[in-house]
Amino acid sequence: MTKTLTGFSMAALLAVALSAQTAGSAQPLAGLDATATKVERAASASLRDCPPGTNTVNAVTRPGEQFVLVTVAFKVSPAFKASPMKRPTVTDASDKRYNTASTFVDVGSVPEYSCTFPFRVPEGTKLKAMQIESASLDLSSLDK
Repeated sequence: MTKTLTGFSMAALLAVALSAQTAGSAQPLAGLDATATKVERAASASLRDCPPGTNTVNAVTRPGEQFVLVTVAFKVSPAFKASPMKRPTVTDASDKRYNTASTFVDVGSVPEYSCTFPFRVPEGTKLKAMQIESASLDLSSLDK
């Protein structure tokens, strides 16, 4: 009986530990699923808002620079609570941070969309991660 009770207690403790670990790694953007899908390079870029709207400003690079275009797919769930969001940033292999001119506008207005964020970087810069609010998306496998 004691062995059975001890075994049951250990299983219960393991279940609690696993559920706590799962809660700690829960989606940092509550109700907003973000997945980096593509990294491209270009000499010019659209500075569209996200989700894509009416802003159609374009930008070009200076000598020695390039745009890294990071495309992110978003899915909005009913749990998402719309609030102002900061502009995303990216970091390179040495943890240098780069900003984008693109902004989030009315994020919960459509249930599913894709946005391409341009980042002006020195030529040849390899990206490591993209930060959107408290979420960090790994870009190392997409940035070839």
